[in-house]
Amino acid sequence: MSLLDVLHQSVRPDSLETYEEKIRQLAERAVSRKESFHWSTFQTAIGELGNYYYVAPAESWAVIKQRGNAQELVLRLLGEKDGRRWLQETSACLLSATQTILVDRPELSYTQDEAIRAPFGVVTAVRVRSGEQEAFEEFVRKIAEGIPKVNDRWRITTRQTVVGNLREYRLLSPLEDLAQLDTLLPADVLLTQAFGQAEGGLLYRAGIAAVEHAERRIVALRPDLSNPAS
Repeated sequence: MSLLDVLHQSVRPDSLETYEEKIRQLAERAVSRKESFHWSTFQTAIGELGNYYYVAPAESWAVIKQRGNAQELVLRLLGEKDGRRWLQETSACLLSATQTILVDRPELSYTQDEAIRAPFGVVTAVRVRSGEQEAFEEFVRKIAEGIPKVNDRWRITTRQTVVGNLREYRLLSPLEDLAQLDTLLPADVLLTQAFGQAEGGLLYRAGIAAVEHAERRIVALRPDLSNPAS
C-alpha cells in the first residue's frame, strides 16, 4: 500500500511573502540537516490562487507514525522556542488548513515513470455521487486503458481519499510545460477514438453522470519550498 499525505494551506493574499519566507526557512533547515521527512511543495498556478500543497509519500501508516506530523517536524528542526514562534507566525498567515491521506490506485492510472518530477501538474479533484463509485472508477479505468491505444501524451496517476471525504479522488497529470495541454485529447474524444463512438460515448456519459463535483487546477512545483528525497 502506497499512501500520500497532503497538507493543503490557503494563504491570506497580504501574507504571501511572509508565508513563503517562513516555509523557505524550514525547507532550507530540513535540507541542511538531511531531515528524513521528505516533501514536495506545489502552488496553484492556474485556479484559486494562494493555495499550497505539501505532498509527502509514505509506504505505510507505520512510516507516517514514525516521522510524525508537521508540528513535530517544525519543533524538531527549529527547536522548541523558535519552533513555537514559527508556528504562531505562520498560522497568522493562513485562511485555512486541511490534511488528507490518499491511497494510490494503480489500476486506475497510466504512468510511464512513477518518479517523475514535472514542473507543472494538472490536478482534477472529484467527488463522486453516493453509490456511483463503481461507474466513476470504470470511467477512469477506461481512460487509462485508452491512452496507449491512441498514443496520447496523457499520463494519469489516480489516488483515492482514505482520510477525509471517502468519495473523493485526485487525478494528477504531470506536464513538462503548459503548451503540452494543446496536444492532449479531451476525455470524450480519447474514449471515442479508443473504443468507438457507441462504447466510448456510453463510458463518458456514465462517468460524468457519476460525478457530484469536479474541480481542475494547474499547480507548479516549488523546489525552494520542498525537501525532496534524493
